[in-house]
Amino acid sequence: MQKNKKQTQTAEKFIQDISPIEGVYEDFVYLKDNSLISMIKVEGINLDLLAQYEQNVLFEDYASFLGQNKEDNPEIVSMTIPLDMKNYNLYWKKRYLEAKANNANKHLLQLIASYCLEYQDMELSSDLTTKQHLIILSEKLKKRTIEELKLAEKTLNQKVKNVQNSLNTLLESYDAETTILNAKDIIIALHRFIDFKNSIYV
Repeated sequence: MQKNKKQTQTAEKFIQDISPIEGVYEDFVYLKDNSLISMIKVEGINLDLLAQYEQNVLFEDYASFLGQNKEDNPEIVSMTIPLDMKNYNLYWKKRYLEAKANNANKHLLQLIASYCLEYQDMELSSDLTTKQHLIILSEKLKKRTIEELKLAEKTLNQKVKNVQNSLNTLLESYDAETTILNAKDIIIALHRFIDFKNSIYV
């Protein structure tokens, strides 16, 4: 037991050592390299559903977006992430409790319980994945002071606003939305780069 506890503590220390995260400030994440970062999540567009000329227009609009925002230096990342099944699993667990409260027959209860276990195993194994598209924006601090942090926050807020407006203009014809991630979601995204399997527990 003591050995397992020591191994866990060693693993946690290793993750902390290699993690780029220094802390959280407002809805941003502060990195060890003195950068403040924010992320915008972008819904994907299924190119297979677009005609060739529509794909061409999309690529032209995308090139225009990159040109308009080159000064803000957005970093575009597409990453594989575990499929979030928490709400789906919660639905089946609630259904099981409701069936039990309504004195459902034991065969129905066993069937619902088997669904609960199967979907929970799927989530824990991280075998089901999807693609997540992120735009990462950052602002470097010249000094580690509160004044510089506030200045970086103001500049980064403006960057995020500019890029999101450009994205919304680009995506308005494709029924796709953008979401500015909060600090917790940014940390989860960063954690996936380091420890994909266990990122669902962050």
